[in-house]
Amino acid sequence: MLKKAALGLFGAGIVLMSAPAFAGEWKLNPRACPDLVEDRYDRREDRRDARVDTGRRDRMEDRFDRRENRRDRAVTICPARAFYYQPSRRELRHQGRGRHHGWRNANARPPLKWDRRMRMSYRYVGRRKIYVRG
Repeated sequence: MLKKAALGLFGAGIVLMSAPAFAGEWKLNPRACPDLVEDRYDRREDRRDARVDTGRRDRMEDRFDRRENRRDRAVTICPARAFYYQPSRRELRHQGRGRHHGWRNANARPPLKWDRRMRMSYRYVGRRKIYVRG
């Protein structure tokens, strides 16, 4: 009985010690990305315009606006400054100790992937592909 408990405790210790480190994450500030700001304004305008229907010509114009908005939302390009690093609590606690200052790197950039077709770097935010410029 004691042997089983000791083995179980040892196994739990091994699993917890091999767990991934709790690191911070890169987040997107939507207000710093012009494409996302424009999409938000377009959605607001579409809602406002949908309330008023003044005839056939207005409905056609609304349809063309929706088509243009879908095309705009299909490709989102944000500057690199729109991404910021949110450090974990552990990184905040240990930020000034030792010779490495952890997450406070002025040249830090989010990990990016390369899209051959667009010839731009990108990163997924949620299920949306955000291209990064600069």
